[in-house]
Amino acid sequence: MPSVKIALFTPFSPTTGGGGVIFRSILPHLGNAQVHWFYLNNSSINIPSATRLGPRIMGGPLLKDALNTFRLFGMQSHPEVDRWVRIILEWSPDFIWINAMNEGILVGKRLLDAGITHLHASVHDDPAGLADKSTRYRTFSALMDRRNTELLQKAHSVDVVCDSMQSYYRQRIGVDSGVVFRYISDLNSRPIESTESADVGTIHIGHVGSAYSAPEVFAFLSALRKIANTDGRRFHLTNFGVSPAMTAAGREFPDIVENVGNVPEPEVIQRLQKCAFVYSMYSFNPCHRIFRETSQPTKMSTYLMAARPILAHCPKGSSTIAMLQRFMLGHVVTSMDSAPIEAAIRRILEFQVDREEVSRAAEYYCGQRNLDYLKGVFGLTAQ
Repeated sequence: MPSVKIALFTPFSPTTGGGGVIFRSILPHLGNAQVHWFYLNNSSINIPSATRLGPRIMGGPLLKDALNTFRLFGMQSHPEVDRWVRIILEWSPDFIWINAMNEGILVGKRLLDAGITHLHASVHDDPAGLADKSTRYRTFSALMDRRNTELLQKAHSVDVVCDSMQSYYRQRIGVDSGVVFRYISDLNSRPIESTESADVGTIHIGHVGSAYSAPEVFAFLSALRKIANTDGRRFHLTNFGVSPAMTAAGREFPDIVENVGNVPEPEVIQRLQKCAFVYSMYSFNPCHRIFRETSQPTKMSTYLMAARPILAHCPKGSSTIAMLQRFMLGHVVTSMDSAPIEAAIRRILEFQVDREEVSRAAEYYCGQRNLDYLKGVFGLTAQ
């Protein structure tokens, strides 16, 4: 049976961020599909079946970026987008799969204008939600929201990153979608390492990736310091990856925070398994509401593989709370005040992980349902 040709477009490189992780986890498991990845980046990435179309349009100097962003979302016209669309169509795909963010929104709309048979859109972060939490792009939030709505309402199929985003689009703009997060193929074969740290007397905490806002991180670390001073305990937070908020925290709390930079995920998981708990946060800033209520950090998949208690520090309504309510994975604190944060830290230190509950959560979020929906979209179910 001939393979199904799928052209994937992302406005970032295959090795960038949570979006790259999600797509890379899915593509090898799409069976009889020939996927070619078209992407934007300043330089080429050495991976098979991929084509760099050029650099991103958005980003760079402020004035130039503002003009280009207005061209993309206001005028809906840019010669580079037209060139990219021509290159994608020249590959003669059966399906075109786009990441609906930044340049991807206009690329998707142009492809629909060209009359393609099937456009599938993936949404990992709501574009307006991202813009609202950005000083640079906040002015364009309403335009981005309008164009994204137009795209999703016309796309032949849509997937979103979590249940809360699925509900958001269904209720707000009448778009039905599947849920596709990161797929982990060997969920049941991963060994659980010892949780005993060699550093006796120190309570280790792990954090992966971006911390979205410094004030929340500082409030959490201040609570840790208070407990350390009153109880005579030592805390050590290891941050894996690069995060401006955590970099600032390392300067303000050098006795607690260690930033180790980018580390291969298998090593990260092994080190997290020796932590008392792992930390996840969302900003309490009202401008971040849509983002925190509709996104799902890729770090949560790493936390599930580490199988350690999760302390979620975020406002009511945040998507992480829904995860911790569906499965008993840890505790939530929804305050910026020190006393409730201290109480939550004390509770999480007493929390015992149920391995079977973690396995159920991992299967729900990172298991077969991610593949099943996409295989149905691309007609791969019976192949």
